Amino acid sequence: MKENFKVILNAFEEAGIEMGTVQFNITEYSLKTRLSFKFENFSEFLEFLQLNEHNDADKTADIHNVIVEQGINPESFFYVNFFKPKVTEL
Repeated sequence: MKENFKVILNAFEEAGIEMGTVQFNITEYSLKTRLSFKFENFSEFLEFLQLNEHNDADKTADIHNVIVEQGINPESFFYVNFFKPKVTEL
């Protein structure tokens, strides 16, 4: 596992966030929070998510589309701003 992935997972642990429940948005800039991280490209982000373009084609296509819709080149760096799942109170 890459060292920067360990840093992200440690930040999740400190924030009380589980990998399977985390939500995120993708931007060209950092929100400058403890849960905002730079990825070098789409492939590195997939590696972090432990997704394979062949085995997880639908998920990877969805993420790729989100990146492109934001006007970001998937082969360039971008930031992923993670946050806890929002719970709606009634």
